[in-house]
Amino acid sequence: MWVPSKRLLWIVAWGILPAWWMPVLTGTPLETVYLAGAVLFLVAALDVALSLRRLEGIRVYAPTLLRSGRHKAFQLRLAVEVPAGRFKSLRLGLGFPLSMEIVSPVLKLDLEPQATLGEVLWETTPRARGNFTFEQCFLEGASLLGLWEMRSTIPIQCEIRVYPELSRDRHLLAPLFSRKAIQGIHPMRQLGQGREFQQLRAYAPGDSFGDIDWKATAKRRFPVTTLHQVERTQEVHVLVDVSRRTARSLGKTSGRNSERPHLEDNLCERFLQTALVLAAAAEQQGDRFGMLTFSDQIHTAVPAGAGRTHYNACRATLYRIKPRPVTPDFQELFVHVGNRLRTRSLLILLTDLGEPGISESFLEAVQQAARKHVILVHVLGHHEIQPLFSRDDSAESTGDLYRKLAAHIQWSDLQEITRTLKHGGVHMTSSSQENLAAGAVSAYLNVKRRQLL
Repeated sequence: MWVPSKRLLWIVAWGILPAWWMPVLTGTPLETVYLAGAVLFLVAALDVALSLRRLEGIRVYAPTLLRSGRHKAFQLRLAVEVPAGRFKSLRLGLGFPLSMEIVSPVLKLDLEPQATLGEVLWETTPRARGNFTFEQCFLEGASLLGLWEMRSTIPIQCEIRVYPELSRDRHLLAPLFSRKAIQGIHPMRQLGQGREFQQLRAYAPGDSFGDIDWKATAKRRFPVTTLHQVERTQEVHVLVDVSRRTARSLGKTSGRNSERPHLEDNLCERFLQTALVLAAAAEQQGDRFGMLTFSDQIHTAVPAGAGRTHYNACRATLYRIKPRPVTPDFQELFVHVGNRLRTRSLLILLTDLGEPGISESFLEAVQQAARKHVILVHVLGHHEIQPLFSRDDSAESTGDLYRKLAAHIQWSDLQEITRTLKHGGVHMTSSSQENLAAGAVSAYLNVKRRQLL
């Protein structure tokens, strides 16, 4: 493909168009004007014919895979191989999606005389998670006489994976990840009420009757007590809800998406960030970590594991997850949990129980799983959802009064759900948007301290 260059446009603007007035102003024969136009046309056609293969032989090399985090700037570098002396400059372009901020999608590459290699560099900041691929690079170079811009495409293979953003929670989680603040980081064994057997010993005054091993007592004919040690390795599974309730926007929390409202943070985004933070916390605690995403069905399921490779596998399953416009099916979720999880585990459920129908279905489905596993439900709270008369409740208008009454009703429903879940052995916690990850990690560490597993 070729398009007129600026040089050709200037020639036509300052040469051919004024020439039409020359017969009137100077008496020049009209045939001379026609001849000049025909010569220019032939020269331009000859320039195109000789430059059709001018872009052949150019090679563009792109990185096969790049990884970055949301709102984290990175560099996309392309290496270009050009036959020596063919071009003084080239223009290269890539089809960047709207969710990536760049200065310009087209960059100019200036080549030294007889140079065969060059490179272009894009400073890119992704504003949304996902998998982005570039399958072709656009080239533009001048023809032999510079009358045309020759254009072509070169196939490339470049994949960019944008993962959830974790940097915003780093300063909040630093105290929780402090080695002095976390229990159980020392390699020494600790006595406690954990479920891992350590040894048998003779009964001593003050031992609980629940710790007596009756079979060993009957065999040895004197009371024998069972000692347990704090379990060093436990299974923690995070269940992330990606149904329609998680698609609601949380507003422009960072101020970076004011011109792109479709890139605002939503609840699903915060849940995925929290899940990765919990994975890092479980790795530091020495627990085995698993992850599952669901809506009306199970979307991804990563079995429990440990190590950096397993963490990367969990992260790789989340970067493409998007909220689905469906109602969550908790019955399907806990049937899957019952079939796959054979050992007693801690299940951390990140969901939204703000609708009565959703909360009722959850209460019915969770009862069977709560008999075997320790279930911790963590939801997003809001500063406006609070009891009436808890602080300054002055209402300036009727609308303010109705809003405060609605917030009180929501708070009352949330308290009722919490009490009902507590009777069934399910723990429910909530935290604000800014402290969602920190609140979930704090609740997880509290379960570890209390040795509920």
